[in-house]
Amino acid sequence: MDANPISFPKHVDENGVLCVYEAGRHVPFDIRRVFTVSARAGDVRGDHAHRKCSQLLVCLSGEIRVVCDDGRKVSHHLLDSVEHGLLVPPGIWAREDYMSDGAVMMVLCDRAYEEEDYIRDYDEFKAITGS
Repeated sequence: MDANPISFPKHVDENGVLCVYEAGRHVPFDIRRVFTVSARAGDVRGDHAHRKCSQLLVCLSGEIRVVCDDGRKVSHHLLDSVEHGLLVPPGIWAREDYMSDGAVMMVLCDRAYEEEDYIRDYDEFKAITGS
């Protein structure tokens, strides 16, 4: 299964922009956990896969390049807007390259934090995916 771009409803008026992330409508799962990550330009975050957890990545500020690897092919996605996100299903190795200082990413998850769900060693990931 690949990582999939998702667009969110955006409501613009003279006072600003409102984007909606509603579970079951715009987010394709029940949201169990939300966290944010901020970093400097050149920083790398993520660099792991999950066994069970799906994550929806949204860049709240700045630019973040997400590199996704399913063990056979690699795809690159630029996140730079609150109205677009990237759904990363289990079994995808994801690395986030922060392209601008102060970039902030919001992550919506379908599971609570479970350390045993993480695959942090790339060789183990390759063995699991048979690549």
